[in-house]
Amino acid sequence: MATWNSVVRWSEVDAAGIIYHAHVFDWFSETRIAWLRQHQLDYYTVLRGVNLELLVKKAEAEFAYALQLGDEIRVVARLTEISATRCTFRYHIAVPQNPDKYAIVGSTAHAFVVDGRAKRLDRYAPEILKRFREASMKDAG
Repeated sequence: MATWNSVVRWSEVDAAGIIYHAHVFDWFSETRIAWLRQHQLDYYTVLRGVNLELLVKKAEAEFAYALQLGDEIRVVARLTEISATRCTFRYHIAVPQNPDKYAIVGSTAHAFVVDGRAKRLDRYAPEILKRFREASMKDAG
């Protein structure tokens, strides 16, 4: 599990002062980068160091509460699925006044890609796959 904290900024809201939905995916990305760093899989040094990219195959979010300008946010990410060819992260953003309720939940599914082509990590970078699997078990436990 990893977290990323921020405040809803002016550039992230619509004219009514409510979060514009597309920015949530930026928050997911920031939190995923934090998750990778926390699990010794830093995106910029470890993954890109072997030309590995996490290509987004699917991204979704469900909105239950309208976050507004100035709301403090805490995005939590967990790795929920891992295979030799792909991984999936799940995200939760709590309602600022009630951390037991979720304002937004979502997920992103990724393929492991090198030079624009899908790769099997068990063949291309088995040590990195091992780290992903170990991190997944920590997230589950």
